[in-house]
Formats: sequence, structure tokens, C-alpha cells
Amino acid sequence: MTLRNEVFGLPQVIGNTRFPMNSAYRYAVQIEIYGSTCLQPFNLYDSIKVTMKQNVYDYSFEMRRTRKRNITFGLVLALSVILFLTLLLNLVLFPVLVRSSSMDPDIPKNGAVFITPLVRTPGRGDVVYLSSLDGEKIPAPKAFVNRIVEFFTLQQYYPFGHTNRISGKPMLRRVVGLPGDQIYMKDYVIYVKPRGQSQFLTEFELSDKDYDLKIYSVPAEWDGLVSSGNMDTITLGKDEYFVLADNRIEASDSRLWGPVQHSVIKGKALLQYFPFNKIRLF
Repeated sequence: MTLRNEVFGLPQVIGNTRFPMNSAYRYAVQIEIYGSTCLQPFNLYDSIKVTMKQNVYDYSFEMRRTRKRNITFGLVLALSVILFLTLLLNLVLFPVLVRSSSMDPDIPKNGAVFITPLVRTPGRGDVVYLSSLDGEKIPAPKAFVNRIVEFFTLQQYYPFGHTNRISGKPMLRRVVGLPGDQIYMKDYVIYVKPRGQSQFLTEFELSDKDYDLKIYSVPAEWDGLVSSGNMDTITLGKDEYFVLADNRIEASDSRLWGPVQHSVIKGKALLQYFPFNKIRLF
């Protein structure tokens, strides 16, 4: 059999016969099998295509090297993203979804805020994030997966359930008393005498933050209960903070737990990003 390969429209010589090279033609190629001769239909272009698809990485060192480089780049990129998210969610910023009306009216139920753990020493009027006071904690690997998933789902889904924070859910409260303050409550408003000062002022007069409270008339029998609107004077000790909900009627806070330690404060509210009509910096 005589075969000279000429492609892309040039003549093809098989034996002593010349055929135009076209993939639409099929050629009768004389093949000798076990000493006998037969005619076998053969499409030269199809054969070349199959061979190239099956063996392109076997014959091309450059393509193998490029494929290896792409795989390595993908792995490095994935690890870099995981490392970035780990640092972001633990050191810089993480989201908290408020699942109750405890911070109404400024932060409504299902409102979402970003918390920064970089600021753990709050000022008057700051909204802070409090860690758990009791309960078992989710193991670190599961907690890490929870953090990543809750970040991208805006805290709508937790694959391993909630971490045990106060009341089993995210807890945001407003700081109304600092270490050394003397404070008392009258009609749901806190009065504060800072250390070294001689007179009491309202929480609004001392705070440089503007915020609203949710207060309405309640039965007289409620006085002395969790949501009591009156409280005797107390003095905060070293590293003690008095925190209250903005919804002074329907939420638990330092009126129930007492002052919280500085170590319980894990971050400060930085930005409210949901609902969209309440987007603002704290």
C-alpha cells in the first residue's frame, strides 16, 4: 500500500490513484490482514481527530505542564480564600442577625448588622455583641463551617445549629453604664453619675450616640419583674458594664443578669446592612 499524507485540500495518493482530500469522501484503503488483502472503509480526518483527542496530553509536554499549573493555581486559590475568610470572620468582621425585637425600634426583628471584634472596649451608647454566659459550645471545626455558611447566607442557615450564646441566639445590647458609674432607672430611662462627677444625668445627655427606646405603658404589677421600669442605685465595679435592650419592655438585659464583665463583650456593632431602609453606621 502506498500512502502519502497531504491534508487541507491537497491531493492524497493511495496506490497509484489520486483523490481530493475532503472529509466528505471515504477512501478504500488496501490493507493486508494475515496474508490476505481486503478493502476497509477509512475516513482519514476522523481518524486524525480521534487520535488527537485521545493522545494530545501524551504528545504535548507544554500542555501537560499548563494543565498542572492550572490545577496548582486552583488549589492555591481555594486555600487562599479559606484563609482569607477565616481571618475576616475571626479578626475583622462578622454578621449577626437579630432574631427578636429586643433592639426595636433602631434594629428591628430580622435586622442584620456587621460586628467588628477589633473594638472590645465600648463607649456610652455603643451597641455591643455579647458572647455566651452559659451552655456548651459547638466544636471549633463545626463552628468554623457555621461562620462561613452564615456569612454567605446572612445568618439564614447554620449547618451545625447555633452556637450557644446568651439565650441561645445572637445577643446585641446597648451600653448605658461604664466601670465606676453609679446608675439607677426611673420610668425605663437610665440616670448615670459618672465616676468623679457630682450629679446624675440621663443616658441621652451623656451619650454621643442618638438612639430611640421602645417604651409603653404597662400594668403596675410589672414593677419588680424582668421588664421593670425602675431600679435602685447601683455602683459598677472594675471591668463591669451595664447593658440594656432598646426595647425596654419585652427583652432581658442587665436588669436580669446584672452587670456584664468586659470579657463577655466580643465586639462592637459597626454597620447595619438590613433592612435596606435602615442602613447606617453605628
